[in-house]
Amino acid sequence: MTAPTQPAPLDRGTRPDRPDAMSIATELWAVVIIGQIVAFVGQYPALRDAWNRQVRTLPADTPREQVDLLTSSGTLIAVLAVFGLALTAVSATLVLFTRNGYNWARLIVAAMGVFITVNLVFSVFGDVEPRWVMVPMIISGVAAVGASVLLLRRESEQYCRDMADHRKRPPQIPEYPQFAQHPQYPQHPQYPQHPQYPQYSHHPQYPPGPPTDGSTRAPGAADDRSAAPQSWPYGGGQQSPPDGQPTRPQSNEGNESRGES
Repeated sequence: MTAPTQPAPLDRGTRPDRPDAMSIATELWAVVIIGQIVAFVGQYPALRDAWNRQVRTLPADTPREQVDLLTSSGTLIAVLAVFGLALTAVSATLVLFTRNGYNWARLIVAAMGVFITVNLVFSVFGDVEPRWVMVPMIISGVAAVGASVLLLRRESEQYCRDMADHRKRPPQIPEYPQFAQHPQYPQHPQYPQHPQYPQYSHHPQYPPGPPTDGSTRAPGAADDRSAAPQSWPYGGGQQSPPDGQPTRPQSNEGNESRGES
């Protein structure tokens, strides 16, 4: 069986090659996200103390049920989990858009890397508890600096421009491949058109009788009258005579003689 033909390529052309700077930058951001998650979880005791201090600043007439709900560990963990998941989802989405060549996402991710670096500088000279949290923060900060530098390079910007031109090209739907006929089962020829049905003629034993309307007709000419015959060759009633014999009506003499007798 013959292999099908390959479909025509799209009009958009080939996808631009992703430079190494863009690939390394997006991979470094995976290290940034993981390091920030670890540091965020490690700072839970400090965040809990800060949360309790904020609860104590509530008005004195606050119901006791609301104060107990806010100071419970479950409420704090739920708030921190939602906040951490939201930041992780937003960061991962922006990194994916950057990897696919969107220039606006590249600029936002580069700015986020600069922000993480500045925050790391303030954390180094500040009082961060526990102290081991500084290790994932430093690792993520260094990775953020390297990613921002790579995203701001010329080849990264050119890649985003090439991808923008690539997305603007109108796509073309490829044609479906034409499958060849199997050699063992050739294509069936087209059925010929059925010939036109012939016009039926009179039976040779019972030709059409002479016209009864007084008109003349040549011997052997076809009778165009559409009226039904006055008698049939089978069954009761008057029958048509053979060729050259006059029509003779049936007589009831036998019936009358039988009746007289």
